[in-house]
Amino acid sequence: MRPWLVVPVALAAFAPLAAGGCGTDAYGIGECKQIEEARCRAAAKCPEIPLGNVYHASGTDVDACIRFYDVACLHGLEVPDPGAPSVNACVQAIQGLDGGGASCTIVEQPWTAPKGACAWLAPSNIPEASTPEASPDGSDGATDASDGASSNEGGE
Repeated sequence: MRPWLVVPVALAAFAPLAAGGCGTDAYGIGECKQIEEARCRAAAKCPEIPLGNVYHASGTDVDACIRFYDVACLHGLEVPDPGAPSVNACVQAIQGLDGGGASCTIVEQPWTAPKGACAWLAPSNIPEASTPEASPDGSDGATDASDGASSNEGGE
């Protein structure tokens, strides 16, 4: 085989494998972006919320905040998607369109919005990271070298 042909052939052979590894199981990406954009825009009215901490070469701090969350939201929501009506109610609460006027506390902690509009965003609704299940005897299920299971004693 000619040396200049090796790289293109190898790329063609592995391209399907690489494409399959780029999938995502994220959900609620659009919903996350809606909520975070509303928060970025509302935060501009809250002097105690620093928007200038995201580096940007052009545009406003609000634009930089929105661009940051456009990328961050690609991971999706951390909570189960509540559906469009709940997301819209939450966005309206953040924007202050629910008649109550948005406060900076709601921008920082939307789950505190009146009427429970964003209650589904509460940290208590975020599933815990997978951790080893505790065993019935009260241990955490982890093994250590002293139990002999992974010991390499005797030079074997």
